[in-house]
Order: sequence, then C-alpha cells, then structure tokens
Amino acid sequence: MATTKPEFDGLAFSSKPVPDWALKRPKGAAQAAWDLICAPLRMILLPDQTSESLHMTSLRAERFAAVLPTLRGRVLDVGAGDNMLIRLYRHHAGNLGISPADAEESVGIDVIDWGSGCQIVDDASRLPYEDNSFDTVCFIACINHIVNRAEALEEARRVLRPDGRVVITMIGPIVGKIGHAVWWYSEDKHRDVDPEERMGLSDREVLELLSRSAFDIESVVRFGYRLNTLYVTAPAPVR
Repeated sequence: MATTKPEFDGLAFSSKPVPDWALKRPKGAAQAAWDLICAPLRMILLPDQTSESLHMTSLRAERFAAVLPTLRGRVLDVGAGDNMLIRLYRHHAGNLGISPADAEESVGIDVIDWGSGCQIVDDASRLPYEDNSFDTVCFIACINHIVNRAEALEEARRVLRPDGRVVITMIGPIVGKIGHAVWWYSEDKHRDVDPEERMGLSDREVLELLSRSAFDIESVVRFGYRLNTLYVTAPAPVR
C-alpha cells in the first residue's frame, strides 16, 4: 500500500489508518468527556495522528465517522490527500454493507501528489472518467480549496450514475480562517495557495453551489461541536 511522503506523514496527512475506536459512534461517555476536555488540543494544536496516539478523537476521525455511513457503491473522493477515506471505505466495506468489488474500485484523486496512491489530475472539473461511473462523489473539507467549484460539481454530476449522490463536508468561513491560520501542520502550509481559494464556506454558499448544479439536498448535519457541516444530496434527478 502506498503511503504519504515522509515530509508530510504525521502532519497534514498520515500513512497510519484512523483507529477503529476513533470512528465508533455514538462515543462512549468516557471518550466523549476526554474529547471535550482535550478539545483545544485535538482541534487546534495537534496533528491528527498525535491526537489519536493520546486517545483523543482527531478531526479526521470526526469527519470520516460522519461521512462513511453516507457512502455507497463505487466512490470517487475528490481532493483525497492521503487517500484515507478510500482506504477506510475498503477496510470497513463489510460493516457498511458495501460490496468488496465496489470498495476496491473506488478512487481517490488529487491535483498534488502527496505520495499516497491517489490518481493525480490537473483539474477537478476535467476528470478522466466516463459518464455514469460512480455512485458517490465526495468533497471532504476541500471544495473551498477548488477555485472552479461550480465546474467541479458539474463534472461530479457527469460522472455520477442517475441515482448517485454528492457528499460534502465544510467549515464556515470564520472558523476556517482562524483554523488555517493556527493549524501549523495543515496541507496548505506545504503548497502554493491560489488567491481565489477560501478557508471555509457558509451554508448559503454550499447550498447555492449544489442547487446551481441541480442537486437536491437530502440532509444537512452538524458535527464536531457544530463547527463542521455534512451535506448529502438526494439521488440526482434526471433533468
């Protein structure tokens, strides 16, 4: 299995999988209390792998625990970074009721090679896949970093099957701006940042993007002390 490059491993990304205990929901009372006490450490100061080594639920675990149950079929994870979501999807396919074949054929893509086995593309709005290729397309904590967001969602619609869905997680612009300023380990500290990138998007902005691309919203769920939001579209209608 490909791993992240040494200079990134344990910082923004990690070759070490998220432990099963960190994905368990609902959390046990002791874990929830420990996470609350340690919230400033695990949500601001410490990289995910370090948080997990101290038995704190990491930010990545909070995201993946929210996202994994929403996935189905063959998944395309856009902005996959260390490809952790796809790796977890394959590992937990049986528990999620996913066929091993669909999980194995799922793909993570990125525009930067972090050494994690993602397929590298030049542009999220021009994907090397045929129409109707995937059941789920994910944008996990990344659509704000895609400059041509509307075009990327249109491309997601093209590669989705008729009953497919888009899954997005996002933080708000204020929290995102503060977070990216203090997350010394964040991936944006290790690459060039486009002036048109955003550090977070509001509910209104995400919902308008999805509506403009003709996706119907199935659910909007807050998680991680309501600082993160999970958006899931209903099956994409034929129009």
